[in-house]
Amino acid sequence: MGDYKVKFIRSSIVKKELFKKTEGKKLIKIRISAEATDNVFAFLDKAVEAAVQELIEKLPTKSKGDHKGELKRITLLSEDFEE
Repeated sequence: MGDYKVKFIRSSIVKKELFKKTEGKKLIKIRISAEATDNVFAFLDKAVEAAVQELIEKLPTKSKGDHKGELKRITLLSEDFEE
């Protein structure tokens, strides 16, 4: 790995568990070259950060008065994941 400091994920878990593809009954493990490692983890950090912001945007906000637009609650609930 180069100079990039991973922010939100454990790099050892990602390499072992995420980079796999099943073709029929055959499991193919995807390798990451040394020079691509920093780019892969920067991409994943951005994706995680964007997904978390999306969850925050789904939280209900106040619609009236001086506090319009402020969050009604600051806790994510299981119902926030139902579509």
